[in-house]
Amino acid sequence: MILVLIWGSTWIAIKVSIGEAPFIMAALRFFLASGILVIYQAIRKKAILPPRAHTKVILVLGLGNFFIGYGSTYWGMQFVASNIISILWATMPVQVSVFAHFMLKDEKITFSTVVSLVGALIGSYLIFDIHGQNFDPQAGMGMIAILIAISGAAYSSVLYKREGSTFDPISTNAVAMLIGAVLLLITGLINEPYEQIQFTLLNISITAYLALFGSAIAFSMYFWLLKHVTVLKMSYTTFLIPILASFWGWIILGEVLSSSAFVGAVIILLAVSLPELKIFKRNRSS
Repeated sequence: MILVLIWGSTWIAIKVSIGEAPFIMAALRFFLASGILVIYQAIRKKAILPPRAHTKVILVLGLGNFFIGYGSTYWGMQFVASNIISILWATMPVQVSVFAHFMLKDEKITFSTVVSLVGALIGSYLIFDIHGQNFDPQAGMGMIAILIAISGAAYSSVLYKREGSTFDPISTNAVAMLIGAVLLLITGLINEPYEQIQFTLLNISITAYLALFGSAIAFSMYFWLLKHVTVLKMSYTTFLIPILASFWGWIILGEVLSSSAFVGAVIILLAVSLPELKIFKRNRSS
């Protein structure tokens, strides 16, 4: 529930803070978050650098989750409303289930997973609203970037579940975030008008919030929980987050879903919650 509350607020925070330099702002977020985790490790008197044997997984986390996942999300957020972004991220359990089927022994695709996949695809198509009068090709590119971001995060999560049972989530995240931040910064310096960035009290405060709560605390909790519950069950937090994110987007930014996007959102949320509802029903009857 704490994860849902934190990540439900991050979408609008990203939207407000990115300006014209999404990669650089994402890099700043993860540089700060990594620094916070390093300080915390030092206070705990724990090793800051993970063992060399963990290098492959940490590189994948840095590249897949923090560079591709958040780089694509920040870039897409320039063109897409925060509530749409959060709804698309609700399809993550479907992508997780596909990766888990091939990478984990005990988490195979079931019939309900296939139904979820079909529902997520239909819902995503409706959200894109390709044939609608107000379709924006740039927004469409932004949404494609989000789906790529989800793939990077989903694969990273499954790999961590498979190989990270002995990892310290604090040091793992500190190094992975640093890797992601360096790649994001390089990309931003090459492609963005960094000399025009204006650091205000608002975007600095929001970035600090994202670094501390949305990254350092939330990801440490997420990867700790991954060691104790199934990766698919963890990914179901994403179907609760859009509800809260849409509320904040509506209250603060006046974001309203089109009729097509609303129908797509309902289909996605119902589809990705189907396996979880079946598990709940089975547990009650046993």
